[in-house]
Amino acid sequence: MIRIASSLTNRIFIASTLLAIVSLGLAFYFVNARVSSDAEADLRRGLTAAATLVDLRRENLTENFRTNALLVADTPKLKAGMDTSGDATNSEELAQAKQTVQRLVDEFRQLISADLLVTTDPHGALLGVSGGDAEPMLKLGDPAKPLEEISTFVPRPRGLLEVISVPVVNLDGDPPLIFGRLSVGFFMDDRLAMRFKELTGSEVAFASGGKILASSLPRETRDSLASILGAPGEVSITLGDEEYLALARPMQHAGRGAGEDASKTPVALVLQSRTGRLSVLNSLRLGLAGALIVTIMLATILSYFVARTVTRPLAAVTGAMGDVAATGDLTRKVPVRSRAWDDEDARLLASAFNTLTESVARFQKEAAQKERLSSLGRLSTVIAHEIRNPLMIIRATLTSLRRDHVSAADRLEAAADIDEETRRLNNLVSDVLDFAKPMRFDLAAANLNDVCRASAAAAWAGHDSSEVQLELDPEMPLAVTDAERMRTALVNILTNARHAVHAAAGARAPVQQGGVAVATRPGVIVKTRYAAGRVAITIQDFGTGISSDDMAHIFDPYFTTRRKGTGLGLPIAKTIIEGLGGTIAVNSQIGAGTEIHLDLPLTAEAAA
Repeated sequence: MIRIASSLTNRIFIASTLLAIVSLGLAFYFVNARVSSDAEADLRRGLTAAATLVDLRRENLTENFRTNALLVADTPKLKAGMDTSGDATNSEELAQAKQTVQRLVDEFRQLISADLLVTTDPHGALLGVSGGDAEPMLKLGDPAKPLEEISTFVPRPRGLLEVISVPVVNLDGDPPLIFGRLSVGFFMDDRLAMRFKELTGSEVAFASGGKILASSLPRETRDSLASILGAPGEVSITLGDEEYLALARPMQHAGRGAGEDASKTPVALVLQSRTGRLSVLNSLRLGLAGALIVTIMLATILSYFVARTVTRPLAAVTGAMGDVAATGDLTRKVPVRSRAWDDEDARLLASAFNTLTESVARFQKEAAQKERLSSLGRLSTVIAHEIRNPLMIIRATLTSLRRDHVSAADRLEAAADIDEETRRLNNLVSDVLDFAKPMRFDLAAANLNDVCRASAAAAWAGHDSSEVQLELDPEMPLAVTDAERMRTALVNILTNARHAVHAAAGARAPVQQGGVAVATRPGVIVKTRYAAGRVAITIQDFGTGISSDDMAHIFDPYFTTRRKGTGLGLPIAKTIIEGLGGTIAVNSQIGAGTEIHLDLPLTAEAAA
């Protein structure tokens, strides 16, 4: 985790993503909490409203049947029929009068759509009964209060029966003439519960005595519903796969019939499905969760690209710094783009880095030139040493030629000595001049593979060319460079490699095969490779190698380990390579050989 957070890209990315997750998560939490709270409150308000509506509808039904009962009780036909039954003197007249009352009762029950209609005489004896569940019929009313209106609930297997009883009386006389009582009943059964469900959008049940008598829900749920009848306020209950919020409302009545326990108050139970009502909330939650996930993904992707716009230029600068540190090539540049989404600060950093490397490269060139000029001050000692010896040899040779009777062979030998020493002096002067003066390059298209071949041939002139092996890239394009200067640098490097290989061959016993010495491998390998606009040239020899003490001075002017060397070959090669925009690196191990790696640009712009 620490390594992940150590990257600026990862820190920006992680911080932006966490910020998006936390902010969106909090928003989701508060929205969900608010919506859930509002939905729960709305569910409770809806339940209370439904329960109130059930009460109002039941009371309207009660008042409607009470009104109809009063109207029927006041009809002259019913009074006349009930009066006839009261005046009957024998059983035959009484039976005929009851038939008349029964016909009227059946007619009036159909007229007012009642479930039950009963008439009784002033003593409570039945005169006529119409409708089911009439038996056993409770005796209603107090004989001492014949004019009292009574409303009561009667539990029945079909449901809860509400009965409204009114007196049938003639108030014109004094005292009033009492004909008996008319009782009208209607059932609160499954059918009425379904009607109330359609009206309120809620499940409805009617209960009495701790039992559910009718319900809009399936019959198998009645035992579960009965368990919450005594609960105060809203209560949650699970029926099957659904959760409900239930509210029990007691149904008040003006009186009670004979045999009814006053503690067994009937109850209307109203239920609203929390599962169904909150399914919309679940859909909203899923929508919010999906939006949260999509938004977090978009925020993550956006934060990643924002982080990349900041850190990509920094990575380019870091990579260029690494290349400069590894190769010492100060011509490496960081591309500076001006796209709208690139970070301005990173762009300024890249520009500052490019300016810095250009300044350092310029200072290095100026310092190198000053070093070459200061080296000329030390050149007098070298020249005095290097020139004196050839001059002394030439002078001694000329002295011998002045003697008399010099043979032709002696003259030829003296001429050869003079020629060799003169060529040595010329090479010394050429090397000094090449190193001392600023180099000018003539850039032109050239095939570096051909330059390598020509350099190897020149370095091995007069020697066994099988010692060198060429592994040249066939895909090498033409390069813009100074071919002649490159040839000079490569010849200097290859000449040193040849000397190292010959020195190592003299120190090792040759491998014999059939009495003849054979080479087990080439002494020098020259490789070229092209990639990403750069050319790599590697010269590997299997010679004596360079000691660690000498490695620090191989590019110092006039430093050499060979008796006849000038110590200017590698410094001149380094000056040429760097002047062409490249770098030179050396790896060596005593007894194993040396590898020199040249890295050069391909184009004239990079070389310039």
